[in-house]
Amino acid sequence: MKKKIALLFTLLLTFPSLPSYSKEATFEKRIEKEIVCPKDFTQNPAVYFYCIYRDYHNYKFDDGIEKAQKALKEIEPLLKKSPEAKVPNAEKGKAKLRDPRVKSVASDLHLLLGMLYFQKAVNLKDTKAKKVYEEFFSKLEKKGFNFFQINELMELYTEKTLLPESFSKEKEKRFKELLSKMGVTEEDLESLVKKAQKFSEETAKLKFSYLQRALKEFQTAVRIDPENALAYYQLGNFYSGALGENLPETSQAAEEAYYKAALLLKKKGDLAGYKEVVKKLEMLNPSSQYLKKLKGKDA
Repeated sequence: MKKKIALLFTLLLTFPSLPSYSKEATFEKRIEKEIVCPKDFTQNPAVYFYCIYRDYHNYKFDDGIEKAQKALKEIEPLLKKSPEAKVPNAEKGKAKLRDPRVKSVASDLHLLLGMLYFQKAVNLKDTKAKKVYEEFFSKLEKKGFNFFQINELMELYTEKTLLPESFSKEKEKRFKELLSKMGVTEEDLESLVKKAQKFSEETAKLKFSYLQRALKEFQTAVRIDPENALAYYQLGNFYSGALGENLPETSQAAEEAYYKAALLLKKKGDLAGYKEVVKKLEMLNPSSQYLKKLKGKDA
């Protein structure tokens, strides 16, 4: 068992390589029971990193965020004093960091924190708005109406509200018929929708705030350590993902981040990581000027 734990430390506690962030990680439950997360980051940084990443993998984003923030508070004085110094207990037993320098460790912590915020935003559910509609449907179902009847009512209301010019007399008649049968008024539906929309807007604002925090953490990671290829890679992922979130960032920012990640990975001899980033860049924009630059360097 001890040998197995040591092997797990060697594979996972050496700070994860690029593919580890892009592919789903797997953990052995029996071995996990043997791992106790240290109370303080500097007590065993490698294991502490593992515990944060485990929270990320298990969708325990709040727990991971709390751990990462606590670790950053510990590392901040060391970063100000001597960024090139080695972090205490960087290698303990078989567990070791990929780069023991304070600035590298701080950069990786900001990177992980950004990943946690990003995933928290992506996985944020509009539960309050959903509950508003569920309660409305449940109330009418108790009166004997089925889902399809209630859904028809809502569809007719939506069409009448958004496309009044195309709302036919037949539809108006059916709409009033359903309102009468269900004991509901148009004002009730308007109030229902407004209440749900209010909750949806609150969720959207919260989601945007998490995305902003994620961006700040990724930017901080590359500022602290401009050689952190993983940070540039995740920054590229953020920008490319942000395009679908209607954020002001453009494809250009994502391409540039991927380009910098590719250069650093190639410089470090990580061919697998380099190929993965180039593939991402090709998928994002096959005509990217940065892709041409990389292919020119490969020629």
